Amino acid sequence: MLVDNTFTLITGASMGIGRCLALECASRGMNVLLVALEENLLAELAQNIRQQYGVEADFKPADLTQPADIRAVYDWCIERHYKVNMLLSNAGIGSGGIYENNPLEKYRTLVLLNNMAAVQLTHHFLPMLKQNGPAWLMYTSSMEATIPIPFKAVYTASKHFLYGFSLALKEELRDFGVSVSVLCPGPVATNEGSIARLKTQGKIGKLVVLTPEAVATHAIKGLLAGRRVIVPGALPSLLEKLLLCIPRNLKMKLLKRVFGKYKEVQQ
Repeated sequence: MLVDNTFTLITGASMGIGRCLALECASRGMNVLLVALEENLLAELAQNIRQQYGVEADFKPADLTQPADIRAVYDWCIERHYKVNMLLSNAGIGSGGIYENNPLEKYRTLVLLNNMAAVQLTHHFLPMLKQNGPAWLMYTSSMEATIPIPFKAVYTASKHFLYGFSLALKEELRDFGVSVSVLCPGPVATNEGSIARLKTQGKIGKLVVLTPEAVATHAIKGLLAGRRVIVPGALPSLLEKLLLCIPRNLKMKLLKRVFGKYKEVQQ
């Protein structure tokens, strides 16, 4: 299924879910290309992967809010003759709090990283993916992709975008040997911001939280199985289905009540 001279490219690979996706892919014998801002973390991870799993691993530091940096990632692959047949568009940031209390520049950065980076990367790499098929595309969205959460308005909107983008592309590419999936994890403790937001949810947060390692395992398994939407964990999957069944007006009132504590976590 996966050819020895092909590569899996992972964005946001320096930490959290991205790092665990890289390790999960390497453990399955895939060569990996690591992209993120933090050059030192990427270098260390690439070295560890080569030593532990015996696959090829290379890295490219890049600021994916900058179109020139995104193009540079693609050009780097061309120059080094890396044949990408799996693109995991994982890079992203979160945001919470009262909408107008966050600076506009923060929202601009969020949309550029969470959305435009995925669009531009896909546009550059899609011809290569088609050429090296069978191929796979996965976008890291969120369980919140179908849940408009008050006090996380821009973040959830960005995840809605990835959800719709992925489902539409899957149909467009069905006949071209490129499988598309969207990863929709529930709460994941990956950094100080996510941990702070989880604490506001008390016992509920503890029940649904998953480790990045568990999310990565579910993600790659679901991706290779051709699943359209991947929701890791039995409880998050059940919650997602239940919320879709609740009438919209009631659901929004409940969400405002549950997530009202996010007003205390301005990030």
